[in-house]
Amino acid sequence: PLLGLPAYGVFTTGYVCDEGTRQPSAVWVGRRAADKPTWPGLLDSIAAGGLKAGQLPFAAMRDECAEEANIADPALLAKLRPVSCISYQGFNPDRWGLKPDVLFCFDLELPPDFVPTPVDGEVACFTLMNIDEIVKDLRDWGNDNWKPNVGVVLVDFLIRHGFVSADDRDYLELVDALRSGTCR
Repeated sequence: PLLGLPAYGVFTTGYVCDEGTRQPSAVWVGRRAADKPTWPGLLDSIAAGGLKAGQLPFAAMRDECAEEANIADPALLAKLRPVSCISYQGFNPDRWGLKPDVLFCFDLELPPDFVPTPVDGEVACFTLMNIDEIVKDLRDWGNDNWKPNVGVVLVDFLIRHGFVSADDRDYLELVDALRSGTCR
């Protein structure tokens, strides 16, 4: 449709902290399977998915963590934290028509020795990317490495963890863009 109904999704940013500073130092990212009908082969969150009608975000996120990245251990899932909600209006994947999105964001600090494994075939592999590499890649507007909505989830993560300074001249514009739609 030209003016679509809101789509709701859940996204987990799985990260590892530097043992000295206890600050996030790297993020696990998934590479979408080449046979995925949408955004094949692009970088994605460690776990993400659409929110079905009547489904609650936290339960949906726990399910996606288990299904996509084999994060099913109750001790790991106990660290899953709802942290943010992003809302914006973008183009449908076919670039025709507008689609409002509302994304429930979760953070999951993972132990340094944890390695996610693909389970359901939606993800081809996982890579641990350091924060500097993610920032550099997101700033390179010419690349098409990322599934589009994952970029906004990662920008939100970077802001919340202090990697984007409030003194940056574009700070307010970034924060505003992350919540430019309605969260309903």
